[in-house]
Amino acid sequence: MPAPRPVPISAPDVTGPVSILNWPIATTASGRAPRRPFAHVRLEVDLQPEIVRSPPGAVFDRLEALLREREVVEIGDLLRLTGRALHAFAGLGFRRVDHWEVEPGGWLPLPEATHADRFEPLGHLLRALEDPGWSGLAARRAFAVRLSGPADLRADLVVRRLHRERRHSLTVELRGTFPKSTVRDVADALSRRLPVLRTQVAEYAYA
Repeated sequence: MPAPRPVPISAPDVTGPVSILNWPIATTASGRAPRRPFAHVRLEVDLQPEIVRSPPGAVFDRLEALLREREVVEIGDLLRLTGRALHAFAGLGFRRVDHWEVEPGGWLPLPEATHADRFEPLGHLLRALEDPGWSGLAARRAFAVRLSGPADLRADLVVRRLHRERRHSLTVELRGTFPKSTVRDVADALSRRLPVLRTQVAEYAYA
């Protein structure tokens, strides 16, 4: 008798006041999702179409000052959201920036060599905005960052602005070997710091 075909189900987990993590996990014959660790998960995060304001705090005050100095009003919200996302991942142990880039434009130089457990990712963004090599950001539509986390975990983030719709979206790709709880932690951390409307698991692969 052939094995039953995996059936995608919606098993939402509440991850914040307005955020639902929709997870299409394949069921087993018993109807329970297997508890194997993941090697890859891609999250698609829709953000609410609202004016983004930086939360209080010295590091975010510095970000606001740099946005004014660099006159990047048009992509101010893109950088604010990137800063919040970096802050969320730093709280989960993703403390090293491996590279980042903008679209259009390609890779941008890191402000200095990265060292694990030494620099906060948001601090990297602030130092980068002070660098002359980061001029001409006004026409950018997306900001991509690769972070290294605990053990073998890596996270690729892409924050996009959808110009015609006046809103933003975020794609997160986790790679390594990690349990389902790690994905919940990521979704929860993002929903606490970003105006998340919904979070969907778009792809996954078991280790």
